[in-house]
Amino acid sequence: MKILNLCFTDMAGSAYTLSHAINKLTKHQSINLRSTTNYVNYPAFAGMRYYDMDSCRRMVYKSDVIIFHSAIRPFFTGLNLEKKELENKKKFIYFHGSELRYQGDALLKQVDEFLNDAKILVSTPDLLLYAPKTAKWLPVARSFSEISYYGICNQDRRAMESFAIPKTNIVFSHAITDEYKKGSQIFYKVITQAIKEMPSIHYQAIQGVSWDSCLRTLSEVDVYFDQAPPFVGSYGMLAVEASIFKIPVLCQLTTKVQDLIKKETGLDIPFISFRNEEDLFKQVCLLTMNEKLRKKEGQLGYEYCKVLHDEKPVVNRFLKIIEAM
Repeated sequence: MKILNLCFTDMAGSAYTLSHAINKLTKHQSINLRSTTNYVNYPAFAGMRYYDMDSCRRMVYKSDVIIFHSAIRPFFTGLNLEKKELENKKKFIYFHGSELRYQGDALLKQVDEFLNDAKILVSTPDLLLYAPKTAKWLPVARSFSEISYYGICNQDRRAMESFAIPKTNIVFSHAITDEYKKGSQIFYKVITQAIKEMPSIHYQAIQGVSWDSCLRTLSEVDVYFDQAPPFVGSYGMLAVEASIFKIPVLCQLTTKVQDLIKKETGLDIPFISFRNEEDLFKQVCLLTMNEKLRKKEGQLGYEYCKVLHDEKPVVNRFLKIIEAM
């Protein structure tokens, strides 16, 4: 099969990582065609600005499977796509993030207008609450083997440990993408107070860097704060990437999202939860003082994400969805 991931900004690198995994793990061929860059500059197979309209349209028509990432109408109007040319193809709408939360009704109307025979996918479990009951959750893929190389390799680690003084500072990190949606202000308030009381705590922001730089920075921190309700109540891909490095993750999920994940996968959420600011402060202090606790929580996060987000189970899940159509 020829599989096309068609996207604008490629939220969380979902189009690139899925295409890359399909090519690496299967005999099928996949590309992602992207119209604009994104805030962490995820890689892309092909940028629309480097091809004329006819070339982009031929990529669509030559595909056996087409995945529209959130946007639908702009691709039909911008590339002058004909619905009849897509009739015998397997089609998906892969919804991400705030588009479905904010513009759900309008986007679902576009599905009916242009692709009423398409299958709906969502990238995070909370989006199942906004999508039709027939929608499927397809977790965003990550290559555990490739990302793990961004940490210090074993040989370098042994060299460091042979004569370096063990570090005593505990580094907490948070990626600043949307302070309101991520509940960043709660974390800022707590970490500021914790730093005053425990000088061994340091804070490392992740902002305005490429995906490559983001991973290198993330690999060197000790604890990662992902997000807090009430806006999202799920977890992002940086929480998964932190888990690949076996870094414990502070993340508060809503009860509905926890129930959805349990129902869909049978798995319990391993991320470190908290009830309020006071409880978050307590968790920060415990993680700072207890290395064994950090290792335990980091391992739990790794095991959960390995089952759900490693590229192999994601690709297998996607191929089963195609076969069932």
